[in-house]
Amino acid sequence: MFVCLTALMVVLLLGACEGPTLTPIPILPTETPTEPAPSPTPTPTPQPTPMISTLELWLPEELDPYGGGEGANVLARQLSAFSDSYPNVQVDVVVKKAHGRGGLIDFMRTARDAAPAVLPDLVVVDAADLATVAGSGLVQPLDDFFPPSAADDRFPFATTMEKVEGQTVGAVLGADMQHAAYRPASFEDPPVTWSQVISAPTSFLFPGGGYDNRVNDATLIQYLGAGGKLTDAEGNPALDEEVMVDVFDFYSRCITNTVIVPTEVLTTTHVDQAWDAFKEGAGGMTAVRASRYWLEADETMAAAPLPTKSGQPISIARGWALAIVTEDPERQNLAMQLVDWLTVPDHNAAWTQTAGYLPATRSALRLWQISEEERTVLRDLLEAAMPPPRPVVMESIGPPMQQALTALMHGNASPQEAAADAVEALQR
Repeated sequence: MFVCLTALMVVLLLGACEGPTLTPIPILPTETPTEPAPSPTPTPTPQPTPMISTLELWLPEELDPYGGGEGANVLARQLSAFSDSYPNVQVDVVVKKAHGRGGLIDFMRTARDAAPAVLPDLVVVDAADLATVAGSGLVQPLDDFFPPSAADDRFPFATTMEKVEGQTVGAVLGADMQHAAYRPASFEDPPVTWSQVISAPTSFLFPGGGYDNRVNDATLIQYLGAGGKLTDAEGNPALDEEVMVDVFDFYSRCITNTVIVPTEVLTTTHVDQAWDAFKEGAGGMTAVRASRYWLEADETMAAAPLPTKSGQPISIARGWALAIVTEDPERQNLAMQLVDWLTVPDHNAAWTQTAGYLPATRSALRLWQISEEERTVLRDLLEAAMPPPRPVVMESIGPPMQQALTALMHGNASPQEAAADAVEALQR
């Protein structure tokens, strides 16, 4: 009995010591961290290569940017700088003769009919030929490209030369004209009037022999400065006999005072011959082209207008003009960028002064590196300059004026007789 009781107690004690049954908590598997999937590398969108437009510019041989001289170097640098500033535009320069068979205009006319694709985008022509190229439909009107205020900066001769039948068809790049060069040591004041020349202690050189049987600009300037006209009210070639008498009387009095030596002036057929002789020491005063004087004059020389009856300056301007040939509106806009680049005052001033040409704008002249006295002479000349007579006018009046001048210089006619003969020859 004791054994049974003991066993029972053991069982009870064991039951009392037994705790509640624990439900095992399941262990969740540990997730292994994974690297995030790499983002795809974006493929760059290919950028289109900028298209390069080529502007073809035809230039006369006189303005060859790859020729000799500082003016050519300046023009070459300006064309290169344009391409640097406008990387999408390349300028291709073609150099041709200015006039005659195979020249700029002749080639443009031929190409227009046979191969228009070879025509240039821009061309620089003799400004006197603008009417010809415009009349042939070879160049385009430019009025829409220039603001109205642009004309305010241009000298009057340039504005007139650039227009054909009221439309602007060119932009004068550089001008040339005749004026006087004298030796200040021989004169108390610049010899700008006829009376000063008549009493001069030295000789006056000019191309009295004419050129191609036509009177030279030097004599034509004397005539225009005395109030002479080259056409009548209807625009027909005409000469003013009274003014012709005044001019020939001036020459006659110069001959009497040995200021003009007939054998010298009659054997001089081009103004450059007079200038060359002057540089070698002949005479105290001469006619000269601006394009020679402003490159070659030394400190013993000074510039002045050619002497006139009243002393008022006048000259005949010639020169080069930029024109647009392409008819494509987009290419016209590109071409105008180049026109603007070459004619902006600082560029044009640098080129004209180093090339010997005169600027067509007042702002460019202000940037020339010359004395204020010289600038005044040039400004007065440029303000008073006029375009050259129309070719048909010169073909009519040129020979009679030259024949009369020759007769006067040889002593075969008085001023009155020479003038009457010129007027009569023109009317025949």
